Amino acid sequence: MKIHLAASDLQASKPPRNPAVSDASPARRTIEAARGRALLSLAPVLLIMALAVAAVLAAEPGKSGGTGSPTKQPLAARVHSLDQVAEDKSPWGSLRWLMNAKLEPGSGLTLGVVDLNVGQSNPLHIHSNSDEVIYVLSGRCEQRVGKETVILKAGDALRVPAGVPHQAKVLGNEPLRSVVVYNTGERQFTVVAEER
Repeated sequence: MKIHLAASDLQASKPPRNPAVSDASPARRTIEAARGRALLSLAPVLLIMALAVAAVLAAEPGKSGGTGSPTKQPLAARVHSLDQVAEDKSPWGSLRWLMNAKLEPGSGLTLGVVDLNVGQSNPLHIHSNSDEVIYVLSGRCEQRVGKETVILKAGDALRVPAGVPHQAKVLGNEPLRSVVVYNTGERQFTVVAEER
């Protein structure tokens, strides 16, 4: 489903004009630019907050596979750096897992960084045991979820419910890099065939 808005629809959603400040005034443009930068700078903070809430929920006994018990490893040994974890390569791109039950037993979360190559898409697939949250760091993609598609760009986040077929196709001439989070430490991945 596509939504088209007319210019008149957009006018109705604008805040009332202040006649004392002209739309073309430098002061107004400066205020609007600062407001836009402030909203954009909130995206990483919101992602971190969402991950923190997911971690707390996952750590509750009996929920999402978390054990709630801390590991015996020292804190420094539990840090997983993007440049030091194994890269799972495929023809369409790569995955680097920063957290899951294999890396840290008892984890109720899986977190990774996905890189999709220009002109490529990952296979249509499902995660039968978990939701997935996708947060785009750079690039653009056409994200399919079920029978719908949406364009995602840097700063966008989307939740894919468990068991729903989904797939990302890179748009433009820049690779896609995204963070993916699952509400289980043991994410399942199953490629599915196109429905005819």
